Amino acid sequence: MAKSKQPAKKPDGVDQAPTFTKDQLVRSKTLGLPRDAVAAVLEDGKAYTKDQAVSLVQNFLERKV
Repeated sequence: MAKSKQPAKKPDGVDQAPTFTKDQLVRSKTLGLPRDAVAAVLEDGKAYTKDQAVSLVQNFLERKV
């Protein structure tokens, strides 16, 4: 009888969303945000989930001037 492969368990049962680099998010067509704002807000060398990136950029765009 063949053993079935079980997916690797995630630590502490947390679902981890995929992360993307700044460059990937700037070039993304599904983000729905201005590319120049994404490039200005996100930091080089860091990885962000899509939700994190959207939240950071929206907060930047909605700030009081």
